[in-house]
Amino acid sequence: MTTLVIDTGHDIVGIFSVEENNFTAYRSEEMKTAIRLIEVADEVVTFNGSDHGQRWSDLVKLGEIAGIADELPLKGRHTDMRTVCWSDRIMGSSLANTYKKQFGNCPDFPDTHEGSCESDVYMTFKLWEAWKQGTLKIIDGRVWD
Repeated sequence: MTTLVIDTGHDIVGIFSVEENNFTAYRSEEMKTAIRLIEVADEVVTFNGSDHGQRWSDLVKLGEIAGIADELPLKGRHTDMRTVCWSDRIMGSSLANTYKKQFGNCPDFPDTHEGSCESDVYMTFKLWEAWKQGTLKIIDGRVWD
């Protein structure tokens, strides 16, 4: 089983491999390697990674990098923690605010582009982890099996 927690930004894709307990930031040409890893993962976890009419979502950004005019197609399941926490009915709140409601303040990460990406991946992972452990406070979302 391969579970990847991801975040995309301008010229960066951050991936945390749950099984390897390892974060890697992919920049520039390395982003194509990140896309290949994401496409074949058994589960891809994001926060607001689905399109939902928003052209800036993670999977749409990855699709654009891959030369696709839509979301990046995935072999495995996509779990969008925004939808888990907030539902499709409302947008809810930002990743940082959603994390803070669950856990308090996020640990400090370097004040760099990579640090910001790693922080977002970390917060998304912790939300996913709590959900999997049954301890996530569902704010206005769905409880999945």
